[in-house]
Amino acid sequence: MTLIEMLENAIKAHPEKAAIICRQRSISYSCLGDIVNKAANALIGFGLKKGDRVGIMAPRSYELVASFLATSKAGGIAMPLNFELPASGVRAVIEATAPRVIFAHGTFIGLLEEAISGISGISIITFGDNAGDYLKWEDIEKNGRADAPRVEVKPEDVFYLNYTSGSTGSSKGAVTTHLNVYWNTLSAADALGLTRDDVHICMFAPFAHPHELFARALFLGGTSVIVNTVYPKSIAEAITENKVTCMMGLAPMYENLLELVEHHKNYDLSSLRVPESGGMFTRQELIERFKNEVGASIVPVWGSTETTGIALANRPGSPQQPGSVGTPCKGYEVKIVDDRNEDTPTGEVGEMIFRGPAVVKGYFEENENKTASFKDGWYYSGDYAKMDGAGNFYFVERKSGMMKIAGLKVYPLEIEQVLLDHPGIKEASVVSVKDRLRGEVPKAIIVLKNGALSPKEIFKFCMEKLPHYKVPRLVEFRETLPKTGSGKTNKKILQMEHA
Repeated sequence: MTLIEMLENAIKAHPEKAAIICRQRSISYSCLGDIVNKAANALIGFGLKKGDRVGIMAPRSYELVASFLATSKAGGIAMPLNFELPASGVRAVIEATAPRVIFAHGTFIGLLEEAISGISGISIITFGDNAGDYLKWEDIEKNGRADAPRVEVKPEDVFYLNYTSGSTGSSKGAVTTHLNVYWNTLSAADALGLTRDDVHICMFAPFAHPHELFARALFLGGTSVIVNTVYPKSIAEAITENKVTCMMGLAPMYENLLELVEHHKNYDLSSLRVPESGGMFTRQELIERFKNEVGASIVPVWGSTETTGIALANRPGSPQQPGSVGTPCKGYEVKIVDDRNEDTPTGEVGEMIFRGPAVVKGYFEENENKTASFKDGWYYSGDYAKMDGAGNFYFVERKSGMMKIAGLKVYPLEIEQVLLDHPGIKEASVVSVKDRLRGEVPKAIIVLKNGALSPKEIFKFCMEKLPHYKVPRLVEFRETLPKTGSGKTNKKILQMEHA
């Protein structure tokens, strides 16, 4: 099934039901279908041909969703552009992919114009304030042709280039088909018990697997609530006003929401049924506090760009093993292998590898990377994990993040979890620092909740809970830690500072 078929099915089943709620505007499935057709016809009017790329540089918005669907309906391949990159980074992606058209929010026009300076043959469609002298989205919505384009879209066609975060190097565009999205969405709905009555909100960055903003609701005929800001007040207001039942976010977002509702009782998050947490480790203490305050347990999951979303998940309402990201979702085969590519024994750490119909086949025009990450039908994730006897998986660390201290393997996440158990620590990140005697040693970069702590107090706390070689040898206190667009701590920046 294609995403266009999902949209058409939803229009037939309940044309007047809200497909998207964004900026106080409710857009029905019928209205969304018309908007998508108009934008698709505009793309075809610019000469878009089957397989041409279409860049999308937009915040979380209904225009972003419609741009993705319109690109597909016109036969193109959508390509989110990371507006947090410098112009040179955006330009590198544009030069590699050669988009025919780019949708851009007015906020990013200056960045885009700098990035494409000297590059010809790109048409631009803009929306929002400060949109410049280009074709305006509002004109397309108002005056465009609403008849459906006669372009055949097949399930095996590429839906979009799903760019990685680039945490271990330059970002890569995972070639993601309609079938990949369909199978991931089907498996997520199965694992999390999603229904057509659910109201979804996704707080991932709009350039980090952005299909998560709308694919589940589209597949089920549910409703997507779209909020651009990550401020906890705005998220809490959206959940309260729209009775959101399913949220996709990261652990810090739930932490911030919890702090808000604990101090301001005028927000009602009781509608939340599936608060899903991925992208980073979710502490058991946060899960328990959230359940006590809100009534629903946070559901830890694991997913990646290359698996088109979650591939491992805990099941809502079922017992969770502390620290586990759950068991494989329907359609995913998962193994943990050692450096010799042999299955690891139960409880031992190795690299997670995946295969199944939702796993992409490779990256856009990057044969070397494809060879490194995709072998014999398996995707090698670069994530270390272990599995218990009941089949529960436990994320340990990125392969690139593992340290060797005097020849001993050390995983920074283990140290970070200990640091976060200290009542005075709000955030902590551990990076590797070169050491003449040991090769490398761990350094802790810490954000305090309030008050003051000394490095000596940190050392003493860690010595009581960790082997001596895992205790941070260096401690630095900061006001904030750098973040990615999704809200995760940007370890790449921190590690580069200590290279």
